[in-house]
Amino acid sequence: MKKIKILSTKKLSKDLKYLFDDLKFDLHHDDFISIQLLKLNLPKHNGSWIFTSKNAVEAVFSSNQNIDNFFNKIYCVGKNTKELLIKKGQKITKMTQNSSNLADFILKKAKNEKFIFCRSNIKNEEFSDFFNKKNIELKEVVAYNNIARPIKYNQIFDAILFYSPSGIKSYLINNSLNNSYCVCIGKTTSKYAHKYSNKVLSCNVPTIENVIHKTIKLFEND
Repeated sequence: MKKIKILSTKKLSKDLKYLFDDLKFDLHHDDFISIQLLKLNLPKHNGSWIFTSKNAVEAVFSSNQNIDNFFNKIYCVGKNTKELLIKKGQKITKMTQNSSNLADFILKKAKNEKFIFCRSNIKNEEFSDFFNKKNIELKEVVAYNNIARPIKYNQIFDAILFYSPSGIKSYLINNSLNNSYCVCIGKTTSKYAHKYSNKVLSCNVPTIENVIHKTIKLFEND
């Protein structure tokens, strides 16, 4: 039986790799993005903070500043980001599954607060523009760099797993999507993938495990 070819654009842990049946799937996985945490000098701020990734959390908490009592309110995106913040001893005011839902919540419940958004060097224009359009005060701090690692593959995959728009950009430097399914971690990534493909699937809850489960389910009848 011909195996189903899968590419993950992020290296998977041993436990995650084991979710794929070796007899059915031919799995390839590589990091198409490398992360560079930046040295930060965080501004004093008695308002609210936004984290949309674990990388931003790691960058902030690896700074040399004493931040034990630094944060007032914290808003975040994603279960993994929330769990890391809790592990760092922080309380979460609100977690949502994506930045669009967080923007909606802030507009309804917190539009008079002042925010600092810790993000990557690749700006989420839609999220940032929301604050400007709604006249909500926002200061953005670049906490880490997303650096492309464009790896060339001389084969066609049945499905490619994407975890960020920057991962898609990096993949496309040396490769084409051809007729592959694009299985995306969430709304922002799937929206970007739709620019290049009409075979896009997205997870309702953005976790790596859910990307894998959605991929396996896609081929359950093959």
